[in-house]
Amino acid sequence: MATRMANEDNNRRTDDEEAAEAVAAPGGASDDSAQIRIERDQLYERLARATAEFKNSQKRLETEFDQRLQYANTSLIRTLLPVIDNFERALSQDASKVDAAAIRKGMQIVHDQLMAVLKAQKVEEIAPAAGEPFDPTRHEALMQQPSDQYTEPTVTQLLQKGYALQGRTLRPAQVAVSKMS
Repeated sequence: MATRMANEDNNRRTDDEEAAEAVAAPGGASDDSAQIRIERDQLYERLARATAEFKNSQKRLETEFDQRLQYANTSLIRTLLPVIDNFERALSQDASKVDAAAIRKGMQIVHDQLMAVLKAQKVEEIAPAAGEPFDPTRHEALMQQPSDQYTEPTVTQLLQKGYALQGRTLRPAQVAVSKMS
């Protein structure tokens, strides 16, 4: 048994020894195995490089995504800055030198400017009129009012406007809803 183990050890050679013999003795079977080992090593190196490039790309994409998320509202903030400037101008006026009608007019202008900015950002008002059907995805019922006029829940009064961004409700409109009496 010891003799058999010694023979197995002698028969085992390293890949480098076999590759060296294959180069020294061209045209033999070991030449083919050496070529296969070289191709295997080259493929392994290519795989290792591709794996490293993939991981680097993943890290780069994650970093870019985080930065985009962090600065996603930059354009919205920039469009709101002139509105803030106008509010600050209005607040800096001496109240004793300006009449209430001028203040109201100025507030209306700033309100309209803000609504234009929101509209440009695809924000829309949710302001149901009395008589519109109640929509629980866009309206929040705060109270019920008795009414024989409607058979199903219907908006009877708008209490506070709601807003939606590209069709998705940000804040539902607060409404009073009809109740069968």
